[in-house]
Amino acid sequence: MISKAAVVGAGLMGTGIARHLSSQHIDVLVIDASLEQLEKARGMEENKDLSFSNELKAISDRDFVIEAVFEDLDVKLDVLKAISHIVGEDCIVASNTSSLLIKDLAQSIESPNRFIGVHYNNPADMNPVVEIIASELSDISIAEGVHQWMNQANKLAIRCADTPCFVLNRQSLPYINEAARCLKIATPGEIDKIATTKLGVGLGPFAVMNLVGLPVMAAASRHLAVLGEGYASAEQLQAQQEPWEIDEPGEANKEVTSEVVRRLRGAMIFPGKDILDQNLCSRDDLHEICVQALGYEKSSAEWLEILTPTVKDELISIYLNSCR
Repeated sequence: MISKAAVVGAGLMGTGIARHLSSQHIDVLVIDASLEQLEKARGMEENKDLSFSNELKAISDRDFVIEAVFEDLDVKLDVLKAISHIVGEDCIVASNTSSLLIKDLAQSIESPNRFIGVHYNNPADMNPVVEIIASELSDISIAEGVHQWMNQANKLAIRCADTPCFVLNRQSLPYINEAARCLKIATPGEIDKIATTKLGVGLGPFAVMNLVGLPVMAAASRHLAVLGEGYASAEQLQAQQEPWEIDEPGEANKEVTSEVVRRLRGAMIFPGKDILDQNLCSRDDLHEICVQALGYEKSSAEWLEILTPTVKDELISIYLNSCR
């Protein structure tokens, strides 16, 4: 289905996507307007099999083009409009947006039926999960074809509804925001240690924020806030400009540990319940997103099945009260 691909945007996500595509033995071209960014990407040893250009017109012969530029609606609209004017009518055009609605981005595309969301999770070449999003304008057969191709290309492709932040970020960002709110009672190092030792996550929330990047996290969190109660962005996250300094913690006292655990657990199960109630993806797909993409020991779907209704309601109430 895909033999000649292009990735527009040579940043961290773009080069990761390009490496994954290249691993499937297809011709991959990386485009960026910045020569400096291209040289930086080209200089990485693992990118030696990729080709690079700062000329967008070089994508004219591609059958699959995915944009991976900064998470800004106007920027993406401009880039996608330019892409759709250059490529052939049979070329599949995709966005790696993590939070913007595919139907909103489709307005800039000639023949929007060929446009879908293909959201890789960071690091794109290593994280197994890819969200496939079809808007109301998308040709479902194209989305299904890419879904099948990704599954054959060593990815776990998940069908997701076209809703703000899709499923992965809708599940993860309330937990990230709540970790930032917990800074009123604990340090980043303490919170990360509590999360990894008591909640069974592979990487603490502040380490995750540093890995993904604060600007990306903050932008996605602002987009998620339109969903209302329980999805507000933490002031602490929006105010943070530089990577978090994660201290080497001692043992947090029992009261602080207990409060952080309850608040973060509530922040995990609240969006999980919302996702399943709205049928945004299947229960099994939500489980895979939590375990495979986010590194949770137990998924929000599992916790919703394990916990009693009283405990679930209590944890969600604790979390929602913290958001207010």
